[in-house]
Amino acid sequence: MKTGMRKHLTDEQFLELSADIAATWLEDAYLDNIWQEEDNGDMRYTDDAQDRFNDILDTVQDMLNDYVEVL
Repeated sequence: MKTGMRKHLTDEQFLELSADIAATWLEDAYLDNIWQEEDNGDMRYTDDAQDRFNDILDTVQDMLNDYVEVL
């Protein structure tokens, strides 16, 4: 894709979009439980799910960088 045709996103928009895509991908593809409850009631990814999310996020961001320019 030509640089002049790339869409512009702020850093915040880019991070939010890529995290949303990565979370959806993880939830769709991960067969094990991805959530664990903390003692205070907060929910977070399990350690394995967090590692997988980080890998997916890197892939998504690499792909998006071909189509958007982060401002």
